[in-house]
Amino acid sequence: MPNLNGAQAIVEGLLAHGVDTVFGIPGIQLDPLFDALYASRDRIQTVHTRHEQGAAFMAMGYAQATGRVGVFTAVPGPGMLNAMAAVSTAVAAGQPVLCITGQIPSYQIGEELGIAHELRDQLAVSRGVVSWAQRADHPHQVPELLEDAFRAMTQGRPGPAVLEMAPDRLAFSEQVLVRESPSGASSSEPDSMLIKQAVTRLCAARNPVIVIGGGGIAAGGPLKQLAENLSIPVISTISARGVLPDDHPLSFNFLAGQHIWERVDVALVVGTRFTAPGLAWGRQQDVDIIRIDIEEGAIRRPVLSDIELVTSADKGLQAIVDSIPANGVDRSSYLDFCNQVAQAVAEKLSTLKPLPALAGALRAALPEDGTVVADVTQLGSYVRYALPAYQPRTIMGPGYQATLGYALPAALGAKLADPTRPIVAVCGDGGFMFTLQELATAVQHNISVVIVILDNASFGNVKTIQAASYGARHIAVDLTNPDFVALGESFGIRSCRVESAKLFEAELTQALAADAPRLIVVPIGTVPSIWDLIKRPPSQGVVAN
Repeated sequence: MPNLNGAQAIVEGLLAHGVDTVFGIPGIQLDPLFDALYASRDRIQTVHTRHEQGAAFMAMGYAQATGRVGVFTAVPGPGMLNAMAAVSTAVAAGQPVLCITGQIPSYQIGEELGIAHELRDQLAVSRGVVSWAQRADHPHQVPELLEDAFRAMTQGRPGPAVLEMAPDRLAFSEQVLVRESPSGASSSEPDSMLIKQAVTRLCAARNPVIVIGGGGIAAGGPLKQLAENLSIPVISTISARGVLPDDHPLSFNFLAGQHIWERVDVALVVGTRFTAPGLAWGRQQDVDIIRIDIEEGAIRRPVLSDIELVTSADKGLQAIVDSIPANGVDRSSYLDFCNQVAQAVAEKLSTLKPLPALAGALRAALPEDGTVVADVTQLGSYVRYALPAYQPRTIMGPGYQATLGYALPAALGAKLADPTRPIVAVCGDGGFMFTLQELATAVQHNISVVIVILDNASFGNVKTIQAASYGARHIAVDLTNPDFVALGESFGIRSCRVESAKLFEAELTQALAADAPRLIVVPIGTVPSIWDLIKRPPSQGVVAN
């Protein structure tokens, strides 16, 4: 067994799990770790950022683009707290992100001495956000703890994890047995009797539907087979865009899906929390619901199902495909209805000017494998719900947390994960200012993303809500912005401002061909709200009488 200090054990453990990139910022309690990263710089890339939240979002973008674990470091205390907004976003989006954070010296933990970066109970803070958080007290514990962490992040419902280690423990050396990476995710086999029941109901249904969520992102093959064999329309949640390409005749977006639901009699719900359909679409008592979910606890939320298949999306869908009888099903009239619904939704979307033209320019400039990383802004919301997607992992967002400032750093992480893929970050002016310092990271590491800023000098979504629900009593929504073009140029990024969708497409096409970051500013005025077209549980709750 090699003699390794705690920091070296962490780096060797990351390498054993196939990690090739670590994002983060150095700091005194992480000095041994960064020294170990330096020693292994030919085997693992270290990307330093300008804020811990940026590092965590980059790791999340890396995970979203690849399905692999994204890793970042943060100093303890304020550094770790800075990152927690992004870590909670990774929870919401179901992404495997590993936070490696330091601690105060091990013999001072819990003493409340006022040591730099001290928290009263840092592990408790982490455990309030993630399901797996542990401390390594000795180097020999690191390999097993990392194996547990990777298993927790990748088996079952994916999500982030936190490993902390005190600086004196990072520097302490002892014999360490470096463990091999854990076996791939193993889910239970679906119950054969339940599969038969599911097949019977799907074949007998007059108006069935498949609702596919982010948990089915790797199950595109059996999903396509099942949909085609039984002529079942597929409704993709915003986390599953492109799993069944939008140019497939059985593919429908979430906006069309909520109207198709009005006729559904059997729904196969795969790898999704099912929150909006379960709580806002209605008709649950009229629909036979078949759930496939890898997490037993989640399969009964937010409503009970008629058939529960606790297994992975690919195993569950493939088992159903393998059990389908040979005779076909004629659902032409039902599919005609679905297509009419989709056309009606498209016509409503066309009225949300200028969003359709801007989204059309975005789609025209990007190849099919190009990725849009969408922040919480009007165009970003339009993109996530309505931009055509032809491959999975090509429309990325911040999950249910709706975290401002996500898009720029997540786009940088996605680009570093796959440098050959064109990446566009769509940012609102308000959200962009949360993480604009990561423009420096883009230049420092020459990460060739295109940053698009929609500039309406306001927190546009909130301003729209205040106009519609509070008599236009606007407060705290108007913004004083910098000259974004000059700002981008000050970082050394070629930047421009465009006044039309046509010019936007032309500039975006050129920017995507550049081997360097680019920034495009698009001024917009008041924009119609896409949220009026979406049935969803009210975020503000229901006021009791």
